[in-house]
Amino acid sequence: MKSRHFIPAWIFAGLIVISASVPNDELQKFKNLNNILEILLSDYILHFFAFGIFAGLLCYGYYRNKKSFLLYLKAGLLSLCFGFFIEIYQIFLPYRSFDLHDIASDCVGIVAALLLFKLITIRRDSQTLSSKQ
Repeated sequence: MKSRHFIPAWIFAGLIVISASVPNDELQKFKNLNNILEILLSDYILHFFAFGIFAGLLCYGYYRNKKSFLLYLKAGLLSLCFGFFIEIYQIFLPYRSFDLHDIASDCVGIVAALLLFKLITIRRDSQTLSSKQ
């Protein structure tokens, strides 16, 4: 993974670690602004999008390096392991906790991102193929 195409994924991973380290009280301040933000900032929705975006960025890096089916497996497993690591990390923080529901939200976001990336690449590859003919 020495490619520059992985830089966005690693920057985003750093942002996930930082946000996982922030006390829940800080997030609660934003949730209290109105009901729409409370829904949008639901913990499970945040996990869904955070790990979905991370998996998508990993897919992009793998796709740009080598177009193979294994890229989805690699991106999915790495994203899942990272999500599990974040939950383990939160056990050691006094103001955070381990939650299996968070891991489930991570998994759903990862699978959604992998499927979306696959659909986008199938469409792009078929358009590229048809334009070359």
